[in-house]
Amino acid sequence: MQIGVLGINYKSAPLHLREKIAQACRHLSPHKVVLSTCYRTEIYISQENLAEAQAELFSDLKKEIPHSHEHAFYTYFGKECFYHLACVTAGLDSAMLAESDVQRQVKLAYEETRTRQVLSPGLHYLFQKSLKLGKTVRSTFSIFENPLHLEGMIYQLVDKVLGASPRLLFVGNSDINRKMIHLFWRKGHKNMTLCTRGLESAHSFALDYELTLKDRSELDHWHHYEGVIAATHSESPLISSMPEKPLTRLILDLSVPRCVKPSFKKHPQLSVLDMEQISAFFESHHSERLSEVQSIKNYLVQAVERYTALFERKSLISFPLI
Repeated sequence: MQIGVLGINYKSAPLHLREKIAQACRHLSPHKVVLSTCYRTEIYISQENLAEAQAELFSDLKKEIPHSHEHAFYTYFGKECFYHLACVTAGLDSAMLAESDVQRQVKLAYEETRTRQVLSPGLHYLFQKSLKLGKTVRSTFSIFENPLHLEGMIYQLVDKVLGASPRLLFVGNSDINRKMIHLFWRKGHKNMTLCTRGLESAHSFALDYELTLKDRSELDHWHHYEGVIAATHSESPLISSMPEKPLTRLILDLSVPRCVKPSFKKHPQLSVLDMEQISAFFESHHSERLSEVQSIKNYLVQAVERYTALFERKSLISFPLI
């Protein structure tokens, strides 16, 4: 299979570098699938000369990033690329092992790209089969019986730091914020405000969950809330001014690029956590689940071999050698 991936993730690079790569990917040439999540940015390609395609990608990224960062990238071609995406989709390559949201993120990246661009048969096959394998292992192996949900871990963290019924500000009408609001509401939290630039699109959701709905001007008053949870997209930090005595005790910045000015972490009375620190907070979950991981990886290796052979047979039938 003439497929490849060029990527950077939480294991290979710090957050500030992942932010730069995520921004740079917005200006890449078409016919690629960009998977950008809290933990990774990966560019999937299909081309006859994959080494040449990789060199072109580096060249494009360097236009946006002033210094060379090749050491932080990883590259996989052919079956290795297929196996990597299968592991990503199954949640085996996430900071939160077996986390459930990555399957949706992979599907969304694929679906949004194929509606805008013409993709090669290899890329279609790669994403369709990886999504199928992710779904299969989640229904087969016990490690997924109690999958880790980011929203559940955020709830535990907020409850531990702020206690019962804090006044919360959610920044961004994103899918993850909606999931967290649903969970907090089910747990009895009613004092919640959603700040978004798209008030009309969030109106019915705000009514369903008894939210106070505000536009982005409310960010000038972020320090009036005990907790702030930011999960939105922005080219520069939306929360950047620090009052002398903020009432806020906890800010969770789930955005990449970050929504909150990094220097806020120096404030003595304010806890500011980004995705890397949130993941570290729940690192103990890994040790409880590692025993079954190798069995899942063995299953995926065999499945990738089988699907790759099937694709190559079909390609020979469609394009017979002369």
